[in-house]
Amino acid sequence: MFKKLFATPQHGMSDEDYSRLAKYQIDFVSIIFIILAIFLFALSLPIYYFYGHKLGSFASGLYSGLFAGAISIKLWSVIYLSNPHEVHRRKIKDTDERVQQVRQRADALTLKILLVIAYLTFILGLSYFTEYYWYLATPIVLILILQFSIRWLFTKLL
Repeated sequence: MFKKLFATPQHGMSDEDYSRLAKYQIDFVSIIFIILAIFLFALSLPIYYFYGHKLGSFASGLYSGLFAGAISIKLWSVIYLSNPHEVHRRKIKDTDERVQQVRQRADALTLKILLVIAYLTFILGLSYFTEYYWYLATPIVLILILQFSIRWLFTKLL
């Protein structure tokens, strides 16, 4: 199960095999998002009761976003997996060695930037802003959320 979950498309893989692999991986991610959303919904009720409205509102926004993300991932996969030309284009994009090399360089650059920001946030948070440390950690969260956009940008630049 885990081998299929983290499998990458191989050369010579047919479009149908690629479509099945992508569907399996996308279904797994959307199920995990829905399970996390249900778990956060169940936790948000005691959070509202014990900690108040501000933290409960954050939790409700988080589970709403996870649920909406799961639905949008599933709809996106249904749309692009139903088009054979799009499946073939994505398969070639995922198996092309030149594109993979550029992606690896972009991922390495993204990781370096993430490590520098994490280090600076850690040093600043521990030395100067002990009370507001989590406000300084927001760039790390934003980079993790926007990792695919940053990878796309670096892929176009490299």
